[in-house]
Amino acid sequence: MKIAIDGPSASGKSTIAKLLSQRLDLPYLETGLIYRMFGYVAFSEKIPLEKVLDLFEEDFLVIFEVGKTDVYWKGKRLLEELKGEDVGRYASILGEIPALRQRVIKFLREIVGDSQVVAEGRDVGTHIFPEAPFKFFITASPEERARRRYLELRSKGLEVSYEEVLKAIEERDLRDTNRPLYPFKPAEDAHIIDTTNITVEQALEKVLSILKEHRD
Repeated sequence: MKIAIDGPSASGKSTIAKLLSQRLDLPYLETGLIYRMFGYVAFSEKIPLEKVLDLFEEDFLVIFEVGKTDVYWKGKRLLEELKGEDVGRYASILGEIPALRQRVIKFLREIVGDSQVVAEGRDVGTHIFPEAPFKFFITASPEERARRRYLELRSKGLEVSYEEVLKAIEERDLRDTNRPLYPFKPAEDAHIIDTTNITVEQALEKVLSILKEHRD
């Protein structure tokens, strides 16, 4: 069974997907980490965009299991390095490169194969696993998502303003939605869950209820 969970940043999709993975005892694949990994390497090593595809020839590893996805670059596990706003912005820019996105999709399909998985990202249900029988699109208002991200960043000691975070979220949404290839949008058969005014636990119960309804 493949479950595809998509949605914009700070919508709660990652937390919901991890919890769902644990509840169902299925591996969790965070597809966005691939773009963030390449984004981090390209950004930190100042690699030109036209050379980013060459990174696929380098030594990297993706391990996905129940409740977590880990990525390794040349033997080093990347974690906190991938969470910065600059890395996220660069990852979004990389996602606009057709050849890179096609290669990432091919890679993700290869590592999953026919296995069961809870896969989460921005185009899992539309492009990576369009055949997945269960698709969900987790969303929330830009203002609420900015509030969540702002509180998260401040809790880590980062000096940011709410306005800066909101602007970054709106810019990425606009950029991803207007990609000429693989635009960011819900799959036609996705169940849309708005988390603006509900908790993660309530959203998770909605997902589980839909799964139970369609599996019974």
